[in-house]
Amino acid sequence: MLFNFIRSTIFNLLFFVVTSISCVLLLPTLFLPRQAYLFTVRFFVYTTEFLARTILGQRFEVRGREHLPTSGAYIVAAKHQSAYETLKLHILFKDPAVVLKKELLSIPVWGKYLEKSGVIAIDRSSPKAAIKSIQDGAIKIAAQGRPMIIFPQGTRVRTDQTIKDKPYKIGVTRMQEAANVPIIPLALNTGLYWPRGSWTQKPGTIIFEFLPAIPPGGNPSETLRKLESQLEEKSGALLEEGRNNMKKAKKSIAFAIILPILLITAWCINWKVMESQARKVTTGYLKALSEHPGASLTGDLTPRISGFPGKMKIEIGPHTLATNQGFVSIVKLEATGWPVPSMPVDLTSGPITLNVPGWKDNITFDALEARLRYHGNDILTTESSRLTRGDFEGTMTGDLDFAQKPYPGIDLLIKLKNHEILIGDLVARNVLKKNPAMLANMALTAMKRDKVVEVPLKREQDNLYLGPILIAQFPAQSRADLLQARTKPALTENKVE
Repeated sequence: MLFNFIRSTIFNLLFFVVTSISCVLLLPTLFLPRQAYLFTVRFFVYTTEFLARTILGQRFEVRGREHLPTSGAYIVAAKHQSAYETLKLHILFKDPAVVLKKELLSIPVWGKYLEKSGVIAIDRSSPKAAIKSIQDGAIKIAAQGRPMIIFPQGTRVRTDQTIKDKPYKIGVTRMQEAANVPIIPLALNTGLYWPRGSWTQKPGTIIFEFLPAIPPGGNPSETLRKLESQLEEKSGALLEEGRNNMKKAKKSIAFAIILPILLITAWCINWKVMESQARKVTTGYLKALSEHPGASLTGDLTPRISGFPGKMKIEIGPHTLATNQGFVSIVKLEATGWPVPSMPVDLTSGPITLNVPGWKDNITFDALEARLRYHGNDILTTESSRLTRGDFEGTMTGDLDFAQKPYPGIDLLIKLKNHEILIGDLVARNVLKKNPAMLANMALTAMKRDKVVEVPLKREQDNLYLGPILIAQFPAQSRADLLQARTKPALTENKVE
């Protein structure tokens, strides 16, 4: 996959950088105590582990730790499928001694690092020299009480190669003969995730599994056959487990890709359905107002809906609603909210201008801000609202019942702050006469608590009351309208019959 290639490239580049830095840091440790050297080595392997975990998405699991001796030296005979296991030796073991070919010690600088590590170097100039060097090294390391790591097939083995391609070598049993320590087989499946010769690594959980110890004192050939049988069987099982996990991971990835697509598709469909409903409801209500006898609704009455696929925004205006009781003009009305049932809607407006017959001048409020929540039974709840004009501020909470026609039912609680400023302004603009204004101010002041006036706003039939005060009247339906409204259901029923 392209994603694996990209993150493998990032990891490999960072790995080269970390390796270069570590090599530089190791130089002075060649002249320091061995613990300083080992500290730098651990920095390197743990940094590499962090990169593999965070970038490649690789974890490793260790099984069978109970088979490791709690003290003294021992030999770990491990499968060798990739470079991954070599990077984990100083994480799995404390100060391990790795068996490797002597030629590596001749590499400038790098050979000195290997010598400082305390490895077991095999002299491959002849079979006799090889056996002697590996046994001498095993005796030396065993005396130090350190674990010895050997790859009995002698090289990295691809997951598709068999023991016929890469047979087990007798060196591991010769080590056991000389050091008289147990052999701990270590099965693994690293080759699935770090394929040999591949630039790309794969995510997943890599498994290391220690098998029961093979004690010293047995026949070397029998010991080698037993080791071979156990390692091949368990490593094969771990490879199969890894392949199954990869299949599950692919299904999980597919599900993880498909699920968001389905959710996004469902959301887009829902958004468009809600857009259609919002347009229908808004247009229908505005049309009902404009066609109602005694009322005139003019201006831009086409709802403008935007915001897809995020919050929905509905804009209308400017428009003016005029009746024989006056008019209200709104520069702009905007509603914003998530297109999900029962989610709140934020309402904002531009300046709102009012006039009632008998007023000598209009009154304009600066803006209206409100948070509304629509319920399925045509009830619109005002959770909060704020109407301002200069220092005057009015807030409102309560319900509007749009099931009532032609005008909604109103049951609100109004809170007024600095109402006397508004009343004074209305008097100064000749909207109110002084005596009615004085009475209104006295009535509202009597209801003041903590500098705020609380008063209900309710519609009763065609009358709108602020507390006990009648402040407006809605145009009453004509007798013909009332008769039509009453007889229409009966006519419909007769028609159906």
